[in-house]
Amino acid sequence: MKPGLLLSLLFVVSASAATAEDLTTKMIMALDVNPGAVAFWAGGNDPAEGESAFATEARWVAAVKGAQAMQAKGRLLQSAGIARDGPWSTFAEMMVQISAEGEAAARARNAEKAFEVGGRLYDSCNGCHKTYVPRVPSN
Repeated sequence: MKPGLLLSLLFVVSASAATAEDLTTKMIMALDVNPGAVAFWAGGNDPAEGESAFATEARWVAAVKGAQAMQAKGRLLQSAGIARDGPWSTFAEMMVQISAEGEAAARARNAEKAFEVGGRLYDSCNGCHKTYVPRVPSN
């Protein structure tokens, strides 16, 4: 094998390993956390005008499942290979605890409580994003 090709392959492999943690975290966020949060937040929203009983039930069932997903993925984000230095685990644990409160509110169909819990959930997510998500300055 030519030395240049070998060095290129080594670079690609090492670059892939360096970003595996980020890729895993992005996938967890995109596939589970974000949809879970959106579904939970929808539970605490005012119902759409003319919302049917079936749609209301579906919205609350989705809110419960969303809160459960947030709890499960919050625990996953604290696991080895994904957790990071700094307050990462604190934010993830906040997500777990607040989502447990959110699940109870969604099961009770308590829109006011779900809305209040949803605000705190947003604050925990936003705090983590401010700490860990690199911001690209706007020009």
